[in-house]
Amino acid sequence: MIPNLKGKLKNLSSSSLSSKESNTILENPTLDCGTVKEESSEDIQNRTIENPNNFGGQLITSPDGSFVKKRILYGTDAFYGSTSLAKLFAWDFSNSQWWTRLDQDFNPKDIVFLDTETTGLSGGSGTYAFLVGLGYITDEGLVVEQYLMRDFDEEYPMLQSVIDTLKNYQVLVTFNGKSFDWPLMESRLIYSRLKPLHWENTHLDLLHISRRIWANYLESCSLSSIEENILGNVRHNDIPGSMIPKAYWDYLDTREADEMERIIKHNELDIVAMAALLLHISKLFLDPIAIASGDTSQLIRDASQLLGIARELERNDRIMEAAECYEACIRSAPNRSLKIEAKKRIAYMKKRHEGPGEAMDLWLDLADEQGSMLLFPFIEMAKYFEHKSKDFQNALDCTDKAIQMTKMRSTSSNLLEDLLKRRRRLIRKLGRGNKQWG
Repeated sequence: MIPNLKGKLKNLSSSSLSSKESNTILENPTLDCGTVKEESSEDIQNRTIENPNNFGGQLITSPDGSFVKKRILYGTDAFYGSTSLAKLFAWDFSNSQWWTRLDQDFNPKDIVFLDTETTGLSGGSGTYAFLVGLGYITDEGLVVEQYLMRDFDEEYPMLQSVIDTLKNYQVLVTFNGKSFDWPLMESRLIYSRLKPLHWENTHLDLLHISRRIWANYLESCSLSSIEENILGNVRHNDIPGSMIPKAYWDYLDTREADEMERIIKHNELDIVAMAALLLHISKLFLDPIAIASGDTSQLIRDASQLLGIARELERNDRIMEAAECYEACIRSAPNRSLKIEAKKRIAYMKKRHEGPGEAMDLWLDLADEQGSMLLFPFIEMAKYFEHKSKDFQNALDCTDKAIQMTKMRSTSSNLLEDLLKRRRRLIRKLGRGNKQWG
């Protein structure tokens, strides 16, 4: 299964007897990485072997085996797409618990970004993480470290080094990592008899936040879609994630490095994209109205963004800020559906927090929409007229309108039955009132 296993074991044995050497990890500056500086390697037994299969990185060897480690530094002047990474290095996350949903606030140097490339897309016990990318922040900038196993016998030392690095950080940031990357890493660590770390309350999955903000705007909330449509970055010659497992199996058969180099670059850019996305989302939650681009071609994006952020503010009982975002969305939205959704949300919020009377102007506004076939304003007004203002005639008129629209729309029979029941009750109340004044 493993080519030239005897040779590898022989090399491993001889390397374990060699004396300890110190080295400098190769830096690989990429476009827009900013300043790149060399730093010394980890204080472990290692040596650099010039080999095209090192992929521009360093071959780390120890008594447990070998793997390739590559290190890139994105300096403090680096950009990713239209996003400058400079502010990330000193960003204040002290008031972030409400939107991160973590148990603690944190600072940038507490964060480690993680992304894996795997031998399969479905997870499970037979899937390996053959490439693990980590990103963390230093005084010099964003460091991207990549740990590569070039064959299955290199998994244990690679995972051991990854876990040693992860131990230094308090907050794990991923994209879809709660469902895929970290569960896979946990299973591989357990199979390798290494103790996994526990991130239950300190794992920030940017996919979940992105969906809450942009689900109404983007057809897909994949990282590549967010990069292109939100961060303003388009990758060139990038390998699609769906092709990566096959490309790795082909590499094991042929040892041709071209596709592996594309995979390594893909993983590197995923890490940097997560850093840029975290900064962008943090800016949005700090001041969502001010960050709107003002570009007329981006009005739908900006309005959808405001709606998503307003919902998140509302969930966290930040009512005044939520109302401001809903109102900004209503003012700026170029299409009717966004305006209606924002009006609906702010009306329900006012009903819940200030009382149903405060929402009546919005219900009336929604009911008067030209060509409107909206049921909920008439239902809400009928409730208010019946139970609060005791205006049974207006309540009956709203109910009749809702019944008419329900029949036209072939809505569920349960809703129609509820409306008919309300109508019968209102007629009885009107009858009693007429007798009383008889």
